[in-house]
Amino acid sequence: MPGGRTAACLLATVSAAGCSNGGTGLGALCSTPLSEFFDGGFERSSIPALDNPRFSPLFAPDIIYAGGFEHVIGIRFNGQWLAIPHKLLWHHEVVNLEVPGEHLTVTYSPLTGSSLVFDRLPAAVGAFDVSQYVLETNLVLEDASGTLWPQMASVAGCGPMDGVELTRVPHQEMTLGAWVTIHDDTRVASSATGFDFLYNLYPYGNYDQPSNTSLRFPLSGAVDTRLPPKGPVLGVQMGDESMAFSIADLDALRGQVNVAVSVANAVVGGEPIAVFYNAVAQGALAYRAQANGQRLTFSVSDGMRVDDQTGTVWDFQGEAFEGPLTGERLEPITDAYVAFWFAWAAFHPDAAVWTTSTPFSIAPWTEPLGLPEGPIDWELSRR
Repeated sequence: MPGGRTAACLLATVSAAGCSNGGTGLGALCSTPLSEFFDGGFERSSIPALDNPRFSPLFAPDIIYAGGFEHVIGIRFNGQWLAIPHKLLWHHEVVNLEVPGEHLTVTYSPLTGSSLVFDRLPAAVGAFDVSQYVLETNLVLEDASGTLWPQMASVAGCGPMDGVELTRVPHQEMTLGAWVTIHDDTRVASSATGFDFLYNLYPYGNYDQPSNTSLRFPLSGAVDTRLPPKGPVLGVQMGDESMAFSIADLDALRGQVNVAVSVANAVVGGEPIAVFYNAVAQGALAYRAQANGQRLTFSVSDGMRVDDQTGTVWDFQGEAFEGPLTGERLEPITDAYVAFWFAWAAFHPDAAVWTTSTPFSIAPWTEPLGLPEGPIDWELSRR
């Protein structure tokens, strides 16, 4: 694999005094202790990353494997909405996309349930591969220099580029059916990859069941028992603080079977945020709870998300479509992504867990609200 010699040298032994790159000692190359990386051997090193795979339009034969209820990672790349199914990423974990001026890597770690998208250009790093190592059972990426990049840390932990941070790109995770409803011109990653994987087959048995306590690789510490270990959470990082929103708790918050949405309000790192959950999409999205210069809180009324300050109605994508703030958009939080709880807690040991009783308050608003200029066509703004 690219850079395999360098990585193997770096991780050959914790007590090694050499294994240098251009005369640099081992200690200077690894800010993450070598003992924390676990060698997964052939099981890990045989996972092939995909480089610029084919994306096909809806209803094409080569995307039949991706059903409407299957989860996808949705992104915008090269002016096109794209959906990459978890089913594909179960077997590849890394998808490198590249056109002149735009280099993205989409990653999904099945063992930690975590999806992250990176812009490679700011770090001046090339395409990533799946290394043979894991950290806290999480996917560790490897570049051509042999540098190791733990996915959930999003920073190089060992190798010539040690300490370099990756730039996260906002993405959305939801069912393909919901994604297509929002972006009907989307293209979907094709099953025609050149590999003979059975993309409909989940390769890890019952591993992803929320209450399953078994792990393929060891953790450095004990499993945090505040939530089920494999229960998916939307983790939000703001500055030095983080909070985990249990997807199961957000779903239970709906209260009624015929209500598809719920909303959670919180303050993380001093910033007011709102998490929108949609049961049809089976997903949650985190936003900065501010629009038109005003801090907002949200509740659900008649199955719709409404801000408490102006009564404006907001859709799942964070856009106001009925009320005084029509046309305003909430800013998505880049450092928010879905992962299994045990993994989020391993990388964020001081993380708070959101509950319906989480204390919440925001500073009172003292300036007048700026209303849109001109008449509002309420009928056209409803959808």
